[in-house]
Amino acid sequence: MKNVTVTMDEALLQRARIAAARDGKSLSRFIAEAVEQRVGRPLTQREALERFLAGPLMNLTDENGKAPSRDELYD
Repeated sequence: MKNVTVTMDEALLQRARIAAARDGKSLSRFIAEAVEQRVGRPLTQREALERFLAGPLMNLTDENGKAPSRDELYD
């Protein structure tokens, strides 16, 4: 993990400290989680695969519902 310096208004800092304490978290963890909610987190390989597989299916059939032959696919 990297250390980051954040500058904020004193009143905002006080509210952030109170909110972190209310959640039982350090200020650092509280801010990190707030940033993560805003920008998201990287997908795991499994999550990426599940998202891909949940997408729309490729329709390979022609207007008569016939799938192309192997040779037609590679042409």
